[in-house]
Amino acid sequence: MNTSVGTKARKKQPALSAEAGVASADEHQFQVSLLSLENACMRILDSEYAEGRRDTEHLYWQQRLMNIAKPVSLALAEYKGPRHFHHHYRRRADDESIFHPVLENAADMLAQVCQDALKSCRSQLVGIQDEKMTRTCGMFENALQGFLMRCKEYKDK
Repeated sequence: MNTSVGTKARKKQPALSAEAGVASADEHQFQVSLLSLENACMRILDSEYAEGRRDTEHLYWQQRLMNIAKPVSLALAEYKGPRHFHHHYRRRADDESIFHPVLENAADMLAQVCQDALKSCRSQLVGIQDEKMTRTCGMFENALQGFLMRCKEYKDK
């Protein structure tokens, strides 16, 4: 005896075009690179409370790396959440001392901050002897490079 309890006839899904599949794959890779960048920033900023608090050299390099990762973390938060007005640094109307003016697109701002952070990593983090700190810096640089590469590919399409 055949019963149809709990079964429902499934409708066929419309066929997706090949272009839509490529766009979703690019979007997925962009989101993965964004998550790896967020993970790297979180690891660096949360490492303040990890081991190595008594080693002064480790603390020195850790603080320098945190100073580079903090603007990236702030730009990530702005990209993911509501936009904030950042012209509060300006004291006078004719003052041009704003380091990063607010761009119209949060992704452009994040890309600009990541480029600056990558340049800072390559110029300011030279001479680290600690193996763990070297791996952390390498992870952060790889996340920055991966995001910038995916960001460029994503914008080109």
